[in-house]
Amino acid sequence: MFDFSITNGIDMTIKRFFLFFVFMLKVQLFSFFLIAITLAQPASEQAVLSNQVQQLSKVNDEGIDFDTVHSLSEKIINDHQYYSNDILAKVYLLSARVASNQGNINEVFDFAKKGLAANSLDKKIKLALLFKLADVYVAKKEYKKLLEVTQEAVRNSEYSRSIKYRILSLSYRSVAFSMLGKHQQALVDLQQVELSISKSDLTEHIELLTILALAYHHLGDYQTSLTMQLKILKLRFEMGQKKNIAQTYLYLGYAYFYLQRFDDAYNVFWESKKSALHNGATINAAHADRWLGIVLIAQGQFSAAFEPLQQAIDIFNQHNMLAERIEASVALVSAKLSDNQISEGYGLLVEVVKLLNGKDIALEYTGFYRMVAEMYFSQGNYQLAYRWRDKYSQILLFKLNNKKKSFSIVQGLSHLAVGKVARVEPVEESKRLAVKLAESSELSSSFTGKYQKQRAVIITLSAVTSILLLIIIALFWKLRVKKVNLAYEEVEKPSYAMPTPMQTKFNYQLVFKKARKFQYPLNVGYLVVENWQEIIFHFNKKSIDEVTKDLASVINEYIKDFDYVGMLNEGEYLLLFEHQSNQEANDKLDKLVQAINTRSFANLGDFTVAMKYSVNMADFKDIDPYLFLARIAESVNISQVNSSKVP
Repeated sequence: MFDFSITNGIDMTIKRFFLFFVFMLKVQLFSFFLIAITLAQPASEQAVLSNQVQQLSKVNDEGIDFDTVHSLSEKIINDHQYYSNDILAKVYLLSARVASNQGNINEVFDFAKKGLAANSLDKKIKLALLFKLADVYVAKKEYKKLLEVTQEAVRNSEYSRSIKYRILSLSYRSVAFSMLGKHQQALVDLQQVELSISKSDLTEHIELLTILALAYHHLGDYQTSLTMQLKILKLRFEMGQKKNIAQTYLYLGYAYFYLQRFDDAYNVFWESKKSALHNGATINAAHADRWLGIVLIAQGQFSAAFEPLQQAIDIFNQHNMLAERIEASVALVSAKLSDNQISEGYGLLVEVVKLLNGKDIALEYTGFYRMVAEMYFSQGNYQLAYRWRDKYSQILLFKLNNKKKSFSIVQGLSHLAVGKVARVEPVEESKRLAVKLAESSELSSSFTGKYQKQRAVIITLSAVTSILLLIIIALFWKLRVKKVNLAYEEVEKPSYAMPTPMQTKFNYQLVFKKARKFQYPLNVGYLVVENWQEIIFHFNKKSIDEVTKDLASVINEYIKDFDYVGMLNEGEYLLLFEHQSNQEANDKLDKLVQAINTRSFANLGDFTVAMKYSVNMADFKDIDPYLFLARIAESVNISQVNSSKVP
């Protein structure tokens, strides 16, 4: 007994130890499971967001949604440690593209810089970021930095297999060369662009032509810029790329304004504002408002310029766009001073001086220095007035020299008297190539648009034809199946089957009208069981049903294939004989009645069935089929003719 107790205690200890081990194992597994779930959730979200970035990167600028990109970039940038450099670079590129669509070059610059700092291994992403940076330098007229960026873009494009990025790289560099007066190098790049386009399948050159058109605008060749911008506008309409059309209208307005076509400039700036507001691009709308105000000032409508200029200032201030805010403020000062609102104008002018903080303003707004000098002069501060006036004179001289240089660059046709052969300068050849590219792009896109429309029409017609063909085949097959089923039903139909009274009346009307229309003989027979009421009175429903089936079997047996028989009521039958004489119909009915009257029905016992009939041929006087049928039935009841001839 003692041994048993010891053994039992040892077993209990082992059992408890085993249960404790199992419990600890379960706890450990549960912990691992929780950790796995915790790690899987960020990984799953990371995969989803990365996939969204990849999908958006394939969408063109027209299809990118601002809210989607903004939400996506916030989530990824806040947890940037979980994402690869390529994904981060693509997010910054998407943000730069959205900012460019909005017209916010400051944000474009920031996002492009951050994207390049991400060091993506994807050459196309790096090139796209460099192009965005180049756009900023073009807008800010920082041409040396533009050349540096475009040189790097050209070097990177040599390792890229994309012909599109190669063409854009050369185009941007040709712009940089042109702005710095290196026109021979610009011509070489443009010739390479033309050669590359001729060898490629590219048909969309809106981005390329926009860059070249802006270059000629900054060079002062506004007519060439106008020509190219009009072709770009036409391209946008033909290709359906209207989401960013506000920028094209804006650039077109620049050209009209500097060509002093103020009415045209006002109209396209208004279209730019309307399109920008429609697409939610408030910054582009502010740019349009600024230039609407400037056009109104040029037309002498100073008070009308206040509202659009103030709206532009508010938007620029809201987005921390200092340079644009200053330029719009200077235009508003000019309008107020011209409208004799001196105190308000000078107050705003002082604010602009503080915002500049010693920096120079753009050359287009050099009148600012004159207005400041006049303000200080009117206030009696002649020393400051002299300094600002001197500054104004220096800026005017620089502007004059710069304009002469631009004029010589753009308009300079140098005819060297060497053998009296004129030589065209590279700048003229560059201009010719740029316009040629615009024209070829217009023709190419027009052809592509027509081809796509024709292709869409052909595909639509083919689809409709295929659907109709399938419908016809389906209907044919359904009809065939129906015929087969009808034939099968005819074969399998019992001998006592007979049309219902409704079917009989319908077929009778149809045959009657057909006989009258085509004028062929139609004999109508009326067959009735004379003692039907007695049969109903003496026998039950089951027996009557059996008698009805037997009668139908006998009638069907004596009716030919081209004759018709149907039930009118219980004990009454209608027979139709087409293309037969009255004698033939009478003979058939006489044989039928004899067969029924001599037949014994088991369900009736010794009781017999007595039948009689009447037959008549319809003629031209018989218009109503039912009146004719009533006359036949009445002749049976009155004359009691054609009853059984069995002795």
